[in-house]
Formats: sequence, structure tokens, C-alpha cells
Amino acid sequence: MRLDEDDFRLQNLETDSDVEQFLELMRKVFGETTGVDRLAKKLIDHHPIMTLQDFFVIKHEGRTVAGLNLIPVTWSVGGIPLKVAEMGCVATLSEYRRQGLTRRLVSEFHKRVEEQNYHLAAIEGIPFFYRQFGYEYALPLLEETKIRFDKIPDYESKCTVRSFTDMDASKAMALLEQSQKKFYVHAVRSAEIWKIQQGTGIASDPEPFESYAVEKEGEVIAYFRMRENPSDKEIMVTEITDVDTLAAQAVLEFLKRMGNQRGIETLSANISYEEPFAQHLMSLGATKRTPTYAWQVRITDYAEVFQKLKPLFEKRLAVSMYRELSERLNFNFRRFTVQVTVENGEFTNIQRLESSERSPIGLNPTVFVQLVLGYHSRDELEMVYPDFRIEVSHKHLIDVLFPKMPSYIHSAY
Repeated sequence: MRLDEDDFRLQNLETDSDVEQFLELMRKVFGETTGVDRLAKKLIDHHPIMTLQDFFVIKHEGRTVAGLNLIPVTWSVGGIPLKVAEMGCVATLSEYRRQGLTRRLVSEFHKRVEEQNYHLAAIEGIPFFYRQFGYEYALPLLEETKIRFDKIPDYESKCTVRSFTDMDASKAMALLEQSQKKFYVHAVRSAEIWKIQQGTGIASDPEPFESYAVEKEGEVIAYFRMRENPSDKEIMVTEITDVDTLAAQAVLEFLKRMGNQRGIETLSANISYEEPFAQHLMSLGATKRTPTYAWQVRITDYAEVFQKLKPLFEKRLAVSMYRELSERLNFNFRRFTVQVTVENGEFTNIQRLESSERSPIGLNPTVFVQLVLGYHSRDELEMVYPDFRIEVSHKHLIDVLFPKMPSYIHSAY
């Protein structure tokens, strides 16, 4: 039996009681031991930008029965920063589900996203559910490389591993930024977020992590984060910067010794397959998780995304056969069109038209996010989606503007 919609009140967190009810909601929905309530508390107490206005809840007779939050992050897309609103802590008490409460919360979330001019909205999220709100899988998530410790050779590396200290933070920031250059899309982690993560021992995963620095001749050349997963007898590497062979061997020597001391059988690297450490593990016979999961992403304003990424598109044209292109390109999104006027390789005008007349560039509006973020190529999308269709005359141009490239999102809160 459905409850009367008038019995529900949508609001932001306001009082200490509201906060405690939200944390209790996290514990009831996700479980007492998952730590999701700790992650929410960290965001409330420590995040440098978030306020209680970024937490949305629905109350029934004064009781918080559903909620979610908006986590502001920045993603770099080809070196251009985009504002991204990550949806997190989405929860509804079991007895209140199938009442449309999440739909009301997501609608309010999207309203805030538009008001504050976010370019993208994103969520890790459960499978399929968020498609109804315009989200599409668009970036790699949950890549994992796994190997038993008894398959790892005994190394004697010239590098040393020690506990991470606050003095290492600035060097670690630089190492991470350098490592992220291989990723087309990656998260930007501010100095404030670095300090909060190290201070609380919690990143976007609610389980606490340990940090270690790798030194060679007294200089920090890498760092990594790890945590123990006792139920699966695993040590999990959750973040690591670029490592050469000697540094990788030092990390493995350290972790294998730790695993033997703690009675742990397996090493799991929950990092990008593009990371040198993951590739080193694969060279030793480690297995990859396939298929992986993916971030679900929604474009807020299509014309604005074209405008924001304009320097990137022009740069790609400049090093291609289209460097002197002059053409009015109509990106037909079936319900509307983004019209881009190109003159001698420069985007001189970008506008949204509320029409969808036939064009050589026909796009599925939801799936387009996969193309713009380099997750899938034009030909891959055309093979899967009949409503994603580019005429022969413009296939190569689209390939130049939107190449498929590796990406990875490190924790940014």
C-alpha cells in the first residue's frame, strides 16, 4: 500500500539531530560494519567545500527514511578541469522503497547540479538503476589484479619502504599528478583533500587505509596505500604511483613479508590496469577481473561541455588533416542539436538548437558521454547502438575529435 506523498518532507540536513538520523540511515541500510556512516561523517565534519545543504533527505513523520548527498569533485579531461557532482550515500529504508522517494531525491540533486553549473554528474552506483535518470556507464571502475603471495618471487630490492608521514605529502602530490598524466580523464585531488585523507585514514572507500613511501637513496620515488581484507585473507593495494621494476619489487617484498606475518594468502591491486605496478603483477601471472564495472555519468549541459572542451578539440584538429576545416557541424542528439561553427580549424560558435533535423552526425544523447570521455570509440558505439550513426563523410573527423583513451578516477574526497 502506497503512502500519501503529502506525508513526506524533502529537506537538507539542518540540525545535529538531522545529522545523527542521516548517519543512522547509513548504518541501517548499508550495515553497522561497512563504515559508510564513517565516510558520511568525514564529509560532514572535514570536507572543505561541502555543507549540510549538500545532503538531501526525505522525512516521514519526523523520521529520516531516505537520503543522498552531493560531493563536489573536479575531473581533468585532457587537461581541462570539469566540475563534477558525485552522487553518494544513496539509501532508503527497506519498508519505504518503491514509493518514488529516490526519484524525488535525484530530481532535487539534479536541480542543484544545474543551479551550480556542474558539467557532469556521476555515481558508482548499483547496476542498471540509474539509467532511468539519464546516466550511462562511461569510465573504468573496479579494475582488480590478483595474485597469491606464494607466486611472488623473493626479492632483495635496493629500495626501501617505510610508513608515510605528513612531510611526504607534497612529494606524494607531485608523484600522483605525474602518474595521472597517462589518463585522459582523472580526478584532481587538492592539498586540502590530501590532508583530510591522511588525517582521517579514509578516502572514498569507507575502510581505513595505511600509507607507505618508497625510497631510493633517501629520496621518495613512489608511495602506495593499502588495507587488509581479513574475510578474504587479502592485502589490497588501493592506490600506487608509477613504479619502475626496482620500486615494484620493493613494494612486493614488503607486502609479501606483511602477508606472511598476518597469515594472508593473496595480494589484490585495486588499481588501473594501466598502472605499471598492475602490469608488473600480470607479468608474474596475476589475473585480471573481467569484465570490470564502470562509473555512471550524466552530462548536464551538452553545449556547455562542447564550449568547455573547445581548446582540446581545436588542438586535435590542429595536428590533423582538418587543421583548416571550415564547416558548420550539427551534432544531432535526436531531441536537440548542438551546432558548432568551425572556421579554419577554430570553433567560432557553439549553440544548442531545439530541433533535430537530419545530420551526418547522429548521436544517442545518453551514450554520447562514452565518446566524449574516451571510454569507447565511434566505431565501437556504432556497432552496439543503431541510433548512434555517423555517415562515412564524417567518421574520421569524429575519430579525430573523440579518440578512445585510458582513464582512471582516483579518490578525490
